[in-house]
Amino acid sequence: MTILTFALLNVAIFAPFANAQNSKPANVFAETVNVREFASRIEALGTLEPNEQVELTLNAADRVQSLYFDDGDRVREGQTLLSLAQNEQRALVEAEDARVSEAQQQLDRVNRLIVRNAVSQSEVDEAQRDLNSAKAQLRAVQSRQKDRVLVAPFDGILGFRRVSVGSYVQPGDVVARLIDDGEMNLEFSVPSTFLRYLKPGTPVNATTDDWPGEVFEGEVETVDNAIDPVTRTVKVRAKLPNPERLLLTGMFMEVTLTADSRSVPAIPEESVQPVGPRNFVYVIDTNAGDLIATKTEVQLGIHQDGFVEVLSGIQAGQKIVTEGIIGIRDGGLVKIQPKSILSPSGSSRGDRNLSTAAGEN
Repeated sequence: MTILTFALLNVAIFAPFANAQNSKPANVFAETVNVREFASRIEALGTLEPNEQVELTLNAADRVQSLYFDDGDRVREGQTLLSLAQNEQRALVEAEDARVSEAQQQLDRVNRLIVRNAVSQSEVDEAQRDLNSAKAQLRAVQSRQKDRVLVAPFDGILGFRRVSVGSYVQPGDVVARLIDDGEMNLEFSVPSTFLRYLKPGTPVNATTDDWPGEVFEGEVETVDNAIDPVTRTVKVRAKLPNPERLLLTGMFMEVTLTADSRSVPAIPEESVQPVGPRNFVYVIDTNAGDLIATKTEVQLGIHQDGFVEVLSGIQAGQKIVTEGIIGIRDGGLVKIQPKSILSPSGSSRGDRNLSTAAGEN
């Protein structure tokens, strides 16, 4: 008997048994494709800066006469912090104030006389000019007096005090640093490929090793108007509310942005069968009362929490095989097993059923 004859004989004998086995449905688990919320996650590293900060200085040179703050004090806008010696400046203000009073009296006098034609209009005009000049000089000395008093330009917290009573300060000398820490600026850079997702109002979550377990929420305020030509990144500034004053200037933070939120069909990751660069799932259809598994190519997006975004290929509402893929073939019969067999009382039976199905196919 030749080898070819023996092979044909084997096919003739065992073909009926193979066809009988192939006709049995494979046991599988299945799920309906549902719509889930997906969003693009952008991760970056950033540094905190205060909402406002300023180095407090004076415009006048003299000795410090009084201090009304100490290191780390919280101050309100307009609160007096420091004053220089005022004796000489106060005397100048009083002298100019007296000149204004005298000029006003002279103007009142010539106004009464002009009614009786006792003075000319030019004298009235000259008296008015003298009054205006005196008032302008008074405002000038008052402004110089105001420059000798330092007030807080906004609400915030002061840093270290750098002067003492009796210290001689010159214009530009730093007295202290004032920062507004009620709200913090978080600055970070992200690749320019994410630029389309970045816009004011995009939610931001930030964490720091300085406060383990704490998550600080905020939102994007500004996106820079240029891309770094070397790193190909764009700078982003987010606002983080800081009501408990836990965040400090210079803190290093890990940033997560959630952008491009969307509702799309999603499938479990384990239901996907990759073949080279392509991805497939088995869609369950009904044919003459039988359940048929059809191998269908899908285009996938991002992965999130055990699910993967479906861009095309299947739609919400279709039923797909999630487990038991190895035991089925394209166009083959399947039998959907209930999830209850995975319970402690039925797990062994479920494993046996799926194992049997794999062996039969």
